[in-house]
Amino acid sequence: MGSFRDDPEGISIKTGNSVMEKWKDNLSFVLVETMENGNIGASARALKNLGFSRLELIKPGKFPSEEAGWFAHGAEDILDRTMVYSELTAALNGKSVVIGTTQRPGKKRGLVYPVREAVKRIRSLSKHNRIALLFGREDRGLTNEETSVCSFMIRIPASPAHPSFNLAQAVLLIAYELSYGDHSVAPLPAVIGNEEFNGLFERLRKIMKMAGYKAKGIRHNEEDIMTHLKRLIARTGITEREAHMLHGIISQIEESLVKDSRR
Repeated sequence: MGSFRDDPEGISIKTGNSVMEKWKDNLSFVLVETMENGNIGASARALKNLGFSRLELIKPGKFPSEEAGWFAHGAEDILDRTMVYSELTAALNGKSVVIGTTQRPGKKRGLVYPVREAVKRIRSLSKHNRIALLFGREDRGLTNEETSVCSFMIRIPASPAHPSFNLAQAVLLIAYELSYGDHSVAPLPAVIGNEEFNGLFERLRKIMKMAGYKAKGIRHNEEDIMTHLKRLIARTGITEREAHMLHGIISQIEESLVKDSRR
């Protein structure tokens, strides 16, 4: 293992004989229930080619494996450091922003950006925040439940006749656009972590129920509305100061509702 050190400008870190930009170390490429071992190795190779180092797996079919090593071809160090989790929730601990990938836009998938538009926001967030980029299963992508935890989704434009990319190809394309695309956007501030955000949102959900909120009309499903609201708030990114302010507002509303219920 190489040593890590900050450079004077806060721009890069050194690991072994290679230099990596700090923002890249804040990005984790998370593969969910990968079935083909070769895709794990090829993804590791793509990340190494483009200067990224964080590959994480959720319930892979088999890992480690010889096949993954063959396809990694020079990126075995990425495989050696790959984190493996039994569930998505565990992988998201410590991440501030969660972003998914899809080729199937739809109302249950939230806001979907073409990759070249999405990478601008990802780059601006990644300077001060840990980010998880989720890639779904080879045969069916991410589930609606998994996309519900994402702030927004990325889509790689493709021919309508054959729009689905191989998993490792998708990793390569997004990593390439992140490295070499147009990133003329100012850095965004640090936002609260995924766990803290979920806690804040659950407090908001609870206070809405206490206040008597109910979805209206047969076309409005309460859980869908809450999912859309969660995505809306997550897209803005909440700083520590803003979270403290919101907790204070919720606490005051909660105290007022409790007092009213006792009268």
